Amino acid sequence: MTKADKHLSVNGTCCPVPLVKLSQAMNELNTGQILSITGDDPVFEVGVTDYCQANGYEILDITNQTGREVNIVIKK
Repeated sequence: MTKADKHLSVNGTCCPVPLVKLSQAMNELNTGQILSITGDDPVFEVGVTDYCQANGYEILDITNQTGREVNIVIKK
């Protein structure tokens, strides 16, 4: 598994909050650094995937954890 430079949990929030927090976190990273973000909103995975594609970020891993929780590892 890839070691993340920053970890972020947006569990308990719903769209658009996860994407706002994701955007803020990505702005704090340098190119090449890695963010691990976890969320449980039903549209979290789709929203993050679309956001990454639109902004040129690479998704390294998507893991469905317990229940609805999804962890996504992103390279800036």
